[in-house]
Amino acid sequence: MTASIRIRMYRPGFGDCFLLTLRNGSAEQHVLVDFGAHMRGEIGTMDKIMDDLEKTSRSNLRLIVATHAHRDHISGFGKFASRFAKFQIEEVWLPWTDDPHDKQAATLKKKHLALYDALEKHIQLAFSAEPSNTVYAAALDALSNLRGNETATSELARGFGTGAKVRYLQAGEAFDKVASLPGLSAELLGPPRDASFLSRMNPPADQHFFTSPGDTTAALRPFPNLEIRSGDPDYLAIQKDGQPLVTEQDLARLHELTEAPAGRLALVLDSVRNNTSLVILFRFHGKTMLFPGDAQWGNWQSWIGTDKARQLLGEVDFLKVAHHGSENATPVDVVHALRESGLAAMVPTQIKPFPTIPRMPLLKELEKRCEGHVAVRSDRIAVQGAPKGPTPVPDLPKGFSEGEVWIDYEF
Repeated sequence: MTASIRIRMYRPGFGDCFLLTLRNGSAEQHVLVDFGAHMRGEIGTMDKIMDDLEKTSRSNLRLIVATHAHRDHISGFGKFASRFAKFQIEEVWLPWTDDPHDKQAATLKKKHLALYDALEKHIQLAFSAEPSNTVYAAALDALSNLRGNETATSELARGFGTGAKVRYLQAGEAFDKVASLPGLSAELLGPPRDASFLSRMNPPADQHFFTSPGDTTAALRPFPNLEIRSGDPDYLAIQKDGQPLVTEQDLARLHELTEAPAGRLALVLDSVRNNTSLVILFRFHGKTMLFPGDAQWGNWQSWIGTDKARQLLGEVDFLKVAHHGSENATPVDVVHALRESGLAAMVPTQIKPFPTIPRMPLLKELEKRCEGHVAVRSDRIAVQGAPKGPTPVPDLPKGFSEGEVWIDYEF
């Protein structure tokens, strides 16, 4: 019996959506991993994606995985809930942090929801912040990604009313057989239970991908208009007596920024939710696929430091790059533990609404191990009015093909 795998990466905008088609002989079974787009990163392709999901799967999904409750990963499940209700769905997998009967999860959710409300009101009222305000735009974008997911989360939790078995999973669980899919097994590597791991977002400096030692292109620059440069009057004043010349207006702005941690806290909360991502290692007839959701440092750190973890990473044939290829979501140790060559990597990404994503040094390092030396990006697909992807667009490596709003990889 011939077995094969096709992984279809859609382009919803700034979001994730993957359809796995697993073939045993002439029989095809389907697994859907995430379906969403950020409210400020949509590009008008969600309806076409839903149409294709119905057509390709024949409205029959053995498994739906919602890695974590961010809009850019689950909004499609809410938007098209009535259509999913007509599917045959065997199982739905969610992280333990979404389990309404889990006391630890309920406590986390209650605290976070109260803090989301307080932060949004504080940022908007105290600073008259709007999305067009560049100082607070990223914080407001982060909060919008955290909120407004109630329809999607409730529908997933009830299996869209289809009778699907709903599982809330955590690191350490494993399935020799996933749903009724012959040949498919899964190992859960995240999320951890330890709250201290959930709160760790940014890896240490030696786990970031910089272009060279000392590179600061991704460093925070909180006061770009106040930076002192050689030859400026302030610089000359420092040389003379050690006192920079700062106007009263500049001083007022400095006080406002240093006394306004709300924006930073909003981004931290966004990252905490990322750390609740399911991290799943699928195996199918000798091939290994890693889907880490948006896992950030704490989620990775909870399991990558062992010999077993390094062995698992070295077996990966396909990698869904975490968190859209951001600079703080795939640690150096993870990339270095991947196989030396023959890896296929897909990156669901675009530069809007976060222009620092994807992090190119990370993608270049991954490409050293990739088949065809390309980590294939979803934004290579041309969509009218959407943010442009890589220029020039690289050739697709062997095994990849492109459709209207998707890219396929077959092996």
